[in-house]
Amino acid sequence: MRGEMSMDAVRLLKQLIAIPSVNPMGRTVTGDIYFEGRLTQFLCNYFAELGVEYESIEVVPGRNNVIARTTPKPGVPTILMDVHQDTVPVEGMIVPPFEGTEKDGKIYGRGACDVKGSMAAMLMAFTRLVKDNPPNAANVILSCTCDEEATVKGINHLVQLSENPSGLSKILTEPPDLGLVAEPTMLDIVVAHRGATRWKIKTKGKACHSSQPNDGVNAIYKLADVIKALQTYADELSGWDAHPLCGPPTLSVGVIEGGESVNIVPDWCTIEIDR
Repeated sequence: MRGEMSMDAVRLLKQLIAIPSVNPMGRTVTGDIYFEGRLTQFLCNYFAELGVEYESIEVVPGRNNVIARTTPKPGVPTILMDVHQDTVPVEGMIVPPFEGTEKDGKIYGRGACDVKGSMAAMLMAFTRLVKDNPPNAANVILSCTCDEEATVKGINHLVQLSENPSGLSKILTEPPDLGLVAEPTMLDIVVAHRGATRWKIKTKGKACHSSQPNDGVNAIYKLADVIKALQTYADELSGWDAHPLCGPPTLSVGVIEGGESVNIVPDWCTIEIDR
């Protein structure tokens, strides 16, 4: 039985990788690899075929959380298993992102690690609970949330369903007794998290032809001073008191954009910061 489950999990993982669900990370993009819609439909079909109660709840237009549960039993605890549907972008990958390539006992593709491998494992565990229906098992809710990689709208919406019931969900009407969130942690149980906040800084300048740069104001140069100050601050953070589990705080400038053309003094520049 365990061997069969393992093979099914491998096959399922390859299916999940083959369904692109790239989070655009705030960028204006087009193409069928972006957002979770196709994966959301796959999950709805999966739960419908399994014969369990499930819900697809829109969080923001076109982006849904999918929630399913085992047949509820009275007098036993409820465990929530959560896994996100979206992945980070594919730029810079050196393997095919959506093929689920199997090599040397490993599977490669976008989301194989973060976090469709965990999704396959949770789906298989959930399926086994449904089919075997062990008498002493807890009630299990499986949530597949959207937009984890950028603005975490999916999990925030999920939490609100249980903490402030509105009737939108018939499955998650009160907080679970235990939550298990899937993330690539090398199978270490993580009980603390630093959290994160992200924001943008934009400088404005005055555009002109690059042959006469003194006629304009270079927005990139202005933001360079800000970046240098942020780098100094990030270095200082490493010396702050460290949390015993999470370590010291961190800061990183991860994205920079600016200007329209190499021969035009840029009148704008933007950075994105992760803290």
